[in-house]
Amino acid sequence: MDEKFLETFVRRTVDTADRTLKKYAFTPSGKKRPERKLLSKLSYNVESFLRDGENRVLVLYGLRGVGKTTMLAQIYFDLLSRVPRERLVYLSLDRLYPLGISLNDFIMAYERLIGERAEEFSAPTFLFIDEAHYDRNFGTAVKALHDSANNLMIIVTGSSSLPLKLDPDLTRRAKKLRAPPLTFTEYLLLKKGVHIPEKLSDALKDAFLSCNFTGIESILGGVLLKFSEKDVEDYLVHGSLPVYLNSENPLEDAYEILRKIIEVDLRHEGLSETTREKALGLLLLMASGESLTYDTITSTLGMSRDAVAKLLEKLEDLEVIFPVRAYGSIGKVARKTPKYKFLASIFRSAVLYEFGLFERDSKTLGMLLEDVAAFYLHILAREKRLRLHYDAQKGGADFILSGGKMGIVVEVGWGKKGTKQVLRTMKKTGLDCGVVVHNGKLENRNGVWFVPRELFLLML
Repeated sequence: MDEKFLETFVRRTVDTADRTLKKYAFTPSGKKRPERKLLSKLSYNVESFLRDGENRVLVLYGLRGVGKTTMLAQIYFDLLSRVPRERLVYLSLDRLYPLGISLNDFIMAYERLIGERAEEFSAPTFLFIDEAHYDRNFGTAVKALHDSANNLMIIVTGSSSLPLKLDPDLTRRAKKLRAPPLTFTEYLLLKKGVHIPEKLSDALKDAFLSCNFTGIESILGGVLLKFSEKDVEDYLVHGSLPVYLNSENPLEDAYEILRKIIEVDLRHEGLSETTREKALGLLLLMASGESLTYDTITSTLGMSRDAVAKLLEKLEDLEVIFPVRAYGSIGKVARKTPKYKFLASIFRSAVLYEFGLFERDSKTLGMLLEDVAAFYLHILAREKRLRLHYDAQKGGADFILSGGKMGIVVEVGWGKKGTKQVLRTMKKTGLDCGVVVHNGKLENRNGVWFVPRELFLLML
C-alpha cells in the first residue's frame, strides 16, 4: 500500500469524522437524537478513562441495526468539545476492507501523521472502530495497541459474534457491553418522549420474579394513560429496532438489514453461498409460526442436518434468532428441536411482509408478543443466571424460567387465556408460580397471576 495514499486517506478520515457521524447523532433539523439507556454505561466508561485511565478497551456488540453506530456518534460529539479532533479517530472497517487496508496499516499511518507512536501518546486519544468483524485480524491489532498504548481508549463495535473473535487474553481484560433490541420502555422514550420511571419497571420486575403482583396497581399512577393500545401493537410490529424512528417503511428497512446479515455477515462467518441461499427460506419457515423439527426443516429446504445445524448456529451467533430449549432431562433436550424465537420481533414482521404474508391480526400479533415475551425472559435469564425452557408436552405452557430456588411458568396470548396450560406445566415441574400474559385486567385466578401485557412490557 502506497504510504502517501494511506496517509491522505487517514487524514481525510479523521478530518471528516464529524460529517460522517452527524446523521447518526442529530436529526436533519439539527436536534440531538434520543439516547438509549445503554449510552449511560458507555459514557461512564469514557469518563473513567479520562479520569484515571481505566477501561481502555470497550467492546460494544449486538445485532445489526440495534444502534451501535448511533451510540458511537453520540459519544464522539460529546467528546468533541473537550478533546482535540485529531485525538478522536473514527473508522468503519467496512470502508477499509474493499481498499485492502488493514487496521494495523491504518494505525501505523495515523502514528506517522500525529508524530507519536501509540505507546507515547501525550494526550488522551480515542479510537472508535466500527464494524470490526470486517477485518479478520482486528483482534491482533487491538491487543497489540492495548498492550502498548497507555493513553488510548479503544471502543470496538461489531456483530453479536464479535466477542468470540477476540484474543482470549484481551477478552478477559476488555469491558464488554451487549446492545440488545429495544424494550417497550425504550421504544416509548425514543418514539414518543414518554419516560417510564425506573422505579416502576424495577417494581414490576420484582413482582414478576417473586410471583406476587399485590399492590402493584397502587403505584402505577397515570402511567398507563401515557400510551395507547396502538403503541403496544406498533412496538410489537416494528418497534424493536431503532430503524422505525426515521423510516417511511420500517418493515422494508428491517428486511434490508436481514438481507445484509445473510449476504455479508454469514459470508464473514464462513458459510457457503449454497447455505446462505437457504437462510431466507429457513427464516420464513420460522416466521410462519409453524411447529418445526429438524426433519421438517431438512426436507423442506433440501439441506443436510449438519448444514441446517450450522446455519442455525450462525444465525444464533448473530442474534437474529435464539433458541428456547425443551424442559427436561439432557436426553430430552437433545432429542427435541428448540423453539427458535426472533430476538427482534420486527424481523418476523419483515419476513412475513416481504413474502406478502403480513397481517396485523390476532394470530400475527400473538406470535410477535410471544417473540417479545421470550426476548424479555431471555434478558432476565442472563441477568439473573436462570434457565429458559419450554414445555414440549402437548398442551404445555410457552415458557419455564427457572434456577436455584425459583421458577415461573409463563403462558402468553393475544386473546383470552385460561389457566389450563399453566397449571398442567406447574404440576409437571413442581413449580408453584404461574403467570399468564394476556389482554385483560390484573388478577389472581386459582393461584395463577393474569398480567396485562402492558404491565409485562413495562418491566424492562
